[in-house]
Amino acid sequence: MRFVVSLLGMSFLCVQVLADELDLSLNANALRAQYFHEFETNQLSLDGGWLYHEDNGNAVHVGLHLIDIASSGRDRVEAGIGGRIVYTNGDSSKQNGFAVPLGGFVRVTPRAMNRLSVSGSAYYAPSILSIGDMEKFQEFSIRVSYNLLRQADAFIGARYVRGDYKNAADVRYDTGMHIGMTLRF
Repeated sequence: MRFVVSLLGMSFLCVQVLADELDLSLNANALRAQYFHEFETNQLSLDGGWLYHEDNGNAVHVGLHLIDIASSGRDRVEAGIGGRIVYTNGDSSKQNGFAVPLGGFVRVTPRAMNRLSVSGSAYYAPSILSIGDMEKFQEFSIRVSYNLLRQADAFIGARYVRGDYKNAADVRYDTGMHIGMTLRF
């Protein structure tokens, strides 16, 4: 747990330097906070996040993606492909470890409804990309966002985050619906 707190403390110290987007979401049992920074010179995006489930533990990640516009038509389609380094710390013993899930996201904003967007993401790390007690890691999400202000979105979505372990029970760090907001600065 000290590792998680230390990693979060370092990320909060770097917020003013790196963050240009803050994403917060929650449901009855889980809270997720993420920071994103897009480098304007090379289409790379750096993100870091923390997922806390009150009964099941924590998952902390740092990710790097290559982002670009994936469509030439009327509707804007933005996509990112890359990976993350994830550290999980379940509430039981032997429910911790690292994984390097690969994946990405897609965000569609129809021109006819330019304030509405639909996005989804998927990340997966099989045993070859998992270290320590972790055997595999998977994360899937989908959300519908509405642009309330130029720099703020509200959204509703569903998320599934799971860690499988060699000598302990598997942990679902989040399942089901959530609500949230994205702030850009």
